[in-house]
Amino acid sequence: MALGFAFIVDGGSPAWHEALRVAVVTGALMGAASAFNDAVDAGFDRDAHVWRPIPAGLVSVQDAKRMAALLAVVALAVGATLDWRAFLLILVTLAAVYLYTAQLRPSPLAWLAWSVSFALLPLWVAESVDAFDDVLWWSFPMGLFAGLAVYMVIKLPDYERDDHDDARNVLHWMTIDYAVPLAWGAVGALIVVAVASANLEEFRPEWIIPTVSVAIVLSLTMIGVMFLGVTERRLVWQRWLLSLAIVSMTLGWLGSIAL
Repeated sequence: MALGFAFIVDGGSPAWHEALRVAVVTGALMGAASAFNDAVDAGFDRDAHVWRPIPAGLVSVQDAKRMAALLAVVALAVGATLDWRAFLLILVTLAAVYLYTAQLRPSPLAWLAWSVSFALLPLWVAESVDAFDDVLWWSFPMGLFAGLAVYMVIKLPDYERDDHDDARNVLHWMTIDYAVPLAWGAVGALIVVAVASANLEEFRPEWIIPTVSVAIVLSLTMIGVMFLGVTERRLVWQRWLLSLAIVSMTLGWLGSIAL
């Protein structure tokens, strides 16, 4: 998605070294978040997620922490070679990742860290390729709902595994009966913001209509399936289908307003 943003905001031809650095920073941020998350979760992953590297005995907790620190340094080091505003936005994104794993996960505000990361992504990518545009401030309302939607659809399949004191999150605070409809509502709100912003800016139907249509079809399909009964397997299907729909719709949204 980050690479797609780089090509979109730069009109399809970013410099190769800029695109490469965007890819490296994104990969390093995701790797740091994953390694740090597994290190913090090592205690209850022994029972709930035994296939993960640490409980499976493939990586130690200390190695995971060192890996997270190294990847965070890589993200910041490569980010420092980009525009200074891009570097600051990358730094804020890394702080959001840390706060989510270290502090926010058990709280009702955990999804905000995801929203901040989504909202800042188009901004720092655009700064990285020297193609910032005022319309990208739409990324804040888009990021708000994209972060909430992705957080919900990714976390829902693990609802029962994480239902204990060390791992409970906002989904358990809401209960599954409300968490599932909220995920659909967040995707719906994201669709509304994407279409509204596209209409208020440079509306390009060839970008926004196909991706929004796919998101609507997949969302309605999953809603219909869930009415037959909410199961872990169906929540996993929803995780993959709606995550792909959100990513493609976000790319379509950006292409519709920023070219």
